[in-house]
Amino acid sequence: MKNKIITLITVLVLILSIYSRTHAQEMANTSNENANNINTTNNQVMQNGIVQNTVNELQTTHDQIKDSVDDSNSELTNVQTDLSDTMKEIEALNEKTLDYQMRIDRVNLQVSNLKESMARIEQELGQKEKEYESQKKALEKRLVALYEIGQNKYLDVLLNATSISDFLSRYYLITEIAKYDEQALDDVEQQRNQIAEQKQELNNQMEQYKQAKDEVERTQIILENTLVVKNNYVTNLTKKEKDLQEQIDQSMVEMRNIEKEIVMLTTANIGTDYVGGVMAWPVPGYTRITSPFGMRVHPVTGIYKLHTGTDIGAPIGANFIAANDGVVIKAGFNKAYGNMVIIDHGGGVSTLYAHGSEILVTVGQQVKKGDPVLKVGMTGYATGPHAHFEVRVNGEYVQPLNFVDANQ
Repeated sequence: MKNKIITLITVLVLILSIYSRTHAQEMANTSNENANNINTTNNQVMQNGIVQNTVNELQTTHDQIKDSVDDSNSELTNVQTDLSDTMKEIEALNEKTLDYQMRIDRVNLQVSNLKESMARIEQELGQKEKEYESQKKALEKRLVALYEIGQNKYLDVLLNATSISDFLSRYYLITEIAKYDEQALDDVEQQRNQIAEQKQELNNQMEQYKQAKDEVERTQIILENTLVVKNNYVTNLTKKEKDLQEQIDQSMVEMRNIEKEIVMLTTANIGTDYVGGVMAWPVPGYTRITSPFGMRVHPVTGIYKLHTGTDIGAPIGANFIAANDGVVIKAGFNKAYGNMVIIDHGGGVSTLYAHGSEILVTVGQQVKKGDPVLKVGMTGYATGPHAHFEVRVNGEYVQPLNFVDANQ
C-alpha cells in the first residue's frame, strides 16, 4: 500500500513538471507573438507615416508648380492679347490651307478619272477606225463592181428568166443586193459619224484634263504661298510667348508625373479588393433622375450614343459626395465632363463625379464615404445644373443604380 502511494505521488509530480514547462513555453510564445505584432504595427505606422510625409511633400511641390503655371498662364494671356490679331490670321490661314488641300485632292481624283476615260476612248476609237476602214474598202469594191456591170446588166438578168418563178427569184435577189448596197452606204456613214463624235469627245476630255491640271497647279501655288504667309505670321510671334508656352508644357508634365506618383503611393493602401458595401447616394437630398444610364441622343452633340452615367437634378452648389471610401486619382477639368473627380475604391471599382462648379479634393487625397468631393454645377457639356455620376468596373461603364442605395 505504501509503495502504491509513493508511485502515485511520483506520477503527480511528473505531470505537474510537464505542465509547468508546457505553460511556460506557451507564455513565451504568446509574448513573442505579441511583440512581433507590436513591431509589425509599429512598422506599418512608420511606413504609413513615411508615405504620408512623402505624399505631403509631393503635394506641396505639386501646388508650387501649379501656382507657377497659373502665373505663367496669366502672363501668357497678356502676351497673347497683344498677338490676338496674328493668331486669328494664322487660324484663318490654317482653314484656307485645309480647304486648298481638299480641292487638290478632288482635282487629282478628277484627273485620274479623266486619264482612265481617255485611255478607254482611245482604245474604242482605234477599234472603230479599223472597222470603218474594213467597211470602206468593201464598199469601194462593191461600187467598182456596180460601175463595171452597169444598170443594163440587171435588166438582162431579169429578161433572161426562163419562167415566172425564175423571174421573181431573180427580181428578189436584185432587190436584196440593192438593199445591201444601201445598208452598206448607211453603215459607212454611221461609222464616219461615230468616229467624228468620239474624236470630239476625246478632244473635250483632253481639254478638261488640261483645265484640271492647270487648276491643280494654280491651287498648289496658292497653297504654297499661303503656307509662306502662315510661316511669316508664326515668325512674328514673340520669343517670350514661345518660352512661356514651353515652360507651361514642361510644368504640366512635371505635375502629371507627380500626380501619378501620388496615386501610386496612396492607392497602395487600398489593396486589390473592393472596399465593399453599398455605395451612398451621391447627392444627398436630391433624387430626381434627369437622364438615366443607357443609349440616348446627346443633348449637346446630337449624337446617338451610350450615356455612361446617371444624371441627377440638383441646384448649383449642392454637395456631390464620395459614394464610398477610396483615394482620389483624378481631380481637374475636362472639356466634356467639366470639373470632375475620379475615386478609386479598390478591386478595379471607381466612381466619377462630373460637371461640378467647384472641386473640393486633390489627387492622392483619401476620402471617406459621404465626404463632399465636388459642388454641383454645369461645366463641360451640360445644358443645366446637374450631377453626373458614373461607376466603372475595370474601366467598363456599368449601371450606377446597381451599386447605390437610393433610399439614403
